Amino acid sequence: MTCTLFAVTTADKVDRPWPRECLEVANVMVEECKLFFVEQESPPTAECCGWFSSRREMAKDRSRICRCMEFLTTAFDSIKPSVLALSDQCHFGGGFPIPKNHACTCKLHSFDQTL
Repeated sequence: MTCTLFAVTTADKVDRPWPRECLEVANVMVEECKLFFVEQESPPTAECCGWFSSRREMAKDRSRICRCMEFLTTAFDSIKPSVLALSDQCHFGGGFPIPKNHACTCKLHSFDQTL
């Protein structure tokens, strides 16, 4: 199996549209999880952990969230430690929302970028 890795440069952050499927995840990160992701305070709130937890068991949501976290941590390197810590902080285990090796399931590693 071959994986395609997406790299985002500083110019891409401005020019490339965000994948539509990631807008909800990004909104949650700045609303329910603002203290954890934006202001870097630990632990994440119950609302933050609850949103991710409610989507953890559904494979489609789990894959989408992982891919979005990959995209967001590539675009905004400063949030990578918080994203990787979320699993431990919310007591999820199993590398959710993103595995420690930063690799989501490769076959689901594409985004619909049409408007």
